[in-house]
This record gives sequence, structure tokens and C-alpha cells, in this order.
Amino acid sequence: MANPGTTVAGITIAALIGVGALAWQAADTAPKDRRAGITASESPSPSGSGGPAPTAPATPPPPSVPANSGTGLRVVYSVGQNHVWLVDANNGVPREYAVAPGTVLTPVGQYRVQRKAPGPQTGGDGLKIVNTVVFGTSNGMTLGFSGTDTPLADILAANAPATPSGSPSGTATGGTRKPTGTATKSPTSTKAKNAGVREAVDTSKAMYEFVDIGTLVVVVP
Repeated sequence: MANPGTTVAGITIAALIGVGALAWQAADTAPKDRRAGITASESPSPSGSGGPAPTAPATPPPPSVPANSGTGLRVVYSVGQNHVWLVDANNGVPREYAVAPGTVLTPVGQYRVQRKAPGPQTGGDGLKIVNTVVFGTSNGMTLGFSGTDTPLADILAANAPATPSGSPSGTATGGTRKPTGTATKSPTSTKAKNAGVREAVDTSKAMYEFVDIGTLVVVVP
């Protein structure tokens, strides 16, 4: 017959061993759980809300009104930059925009608006034009601005004079025209001589409403 004291001692030892095993398991798993929680809380969110938001590239400022282009209410046209500025009486610039010259460049100088025609009509280059502002003539050709739906880049590429090597070039009394854009086809059926400066329709409307008969037009290189 077993000794009761021995049996109780054995049961006590077994119980202590079981408790020790459970405690060891808890001690072994707890750090893993804590590490997992720390890792999850420290991981950056997919949205990247913790970092600065990316900034869009800055838009380059528009070109300034050329120097030596006069003062007061006027239209300034740079042949070399293919650009127009509408300048008010206080020398502010309510509107500035790109344009496309004809096959013949406007001579540098000062002019006055002679007449206006809302159109539509057909220009010397065969394009449908509106909001025409005429300010002079040169060698029998009309000098003026007008709007068209034809992309200006196409007009620039089609009207750009070519050097013997075939590359576009051009000068205008000290200024160099810099054609841009690629035309898939010429906007005109023939490359007839034409001195009309073409604008987008919305900008041609702005000029048409800005000028009156007699308004100064200053053409610079």
C-alpha cells in the first residue's frame, strides 16, 4: 500500500512542474506579441500621410513687356518672341498671349489701328479669320491681327521660312522668329505671301474689344 505522504508529495511536484511549464510558455510568447504590436503601430500608413505632400512644378511666369516699347495704352507685338501684350493706360497688362506670324514678318516700327472687322472672312493665307484689327500695309500686304480656329503651332510650322538645308529660320529687323510646333499638313493650299498675324479666337476677341481706331501698335524685334 502506498504511503499517503509520498503520494501527496508527488502530486505537488507534478503540479509545480505544470505551472512552471505554463509560465515558461507565457514568457516565451509575450515578447513576440509585444513586438508584433510595436511593429504594426510603427509601420507607416500606405497613404503616406506622415510625410509632406508632393508639390506641383511651378508655372513659369509670362514674358515681360519688352523694354523700349513705349508707355501708356498700346498693343506691343514682339516678332522674335511671337507674343502680344495688351497694355493699358497705367502700363498694366490685362492680357498677353502667343501669336503666329504669316510668311512675311511685320516690319519693326510704330503703327496705329486703321480699321476693325468682326468677320468671318477669308485671309490671304486661305484661313477663315475673325476679329480682324488692321494697323498698316507693307509692300502691298495688309498688316494686322486676326483670330482663327487653326492651331497656332500648325501655322508657325507651315509658315516658317526654310534655309537651304531645310531647317526653319527667319529674321525681322534684328529679331529672330522661333517657329514651334509640328504641322501634319499645311493650313493653306499654297504658301502665298501673307503678313497677317494669327491669334486664337478668344485672344483675338480680347484685342478686338481692347483697341479703338487710332490705338498705338508697337512692333519690336
